[in-house]
Amino acid sequence: MKLSRHFVLGDVLIDGTFPDLAQLLEPSKKELDSLRRLCELLDALSDQFPPGVEVLSGFRDKRLNDACRQVGLPASKDSQHLYGCAADIKPKDKELDPEIMYEWMKSCAEQIHLHEAVFYPMKGFIHVAVDNPELPTPKRILMRT
Repeated sequence: MKLSRHFVLGDVLIDGTFPDLAQLLEPSKKELDSLRRLCELLDALSDQFPPGVEVLSGFRDKRLNDACRQVGLPASKDSQHLYGCAADIKPKDKELDPEIMYEWMKSCAEQIHLHEAVFYPMKGFIHVAVDNPELPTPKRILMRT
């Protein structure tokens, strides 16, 4: 199922740590709508930074999110991943410093509908999210270690 110009459903039903659990994911219609909005954000990143972004972890159900938490990954109990609003990404271009992508997102957050960007430089990925009308949270754009 095509979600946006650059992304299909399989691109966001993925988790590098627990691929077997990711294969069992079945998002609801509401979650699919959120995933479409998220993929529009990912499209903007892919357009700005060819050849695009790789999704390391996208939509999660409770079982997958709990598994991530149990192994110490930064997955909160009410993670935006649970609603189809978040993804952990990195640039496909191995030469591109993810901090450049993070700084660009900060500079145009409103235009690309970015609600969250949390850069984990030591882990080499960026958590991105669009707003979630079901569970409103404060906007946050920050760097973590």
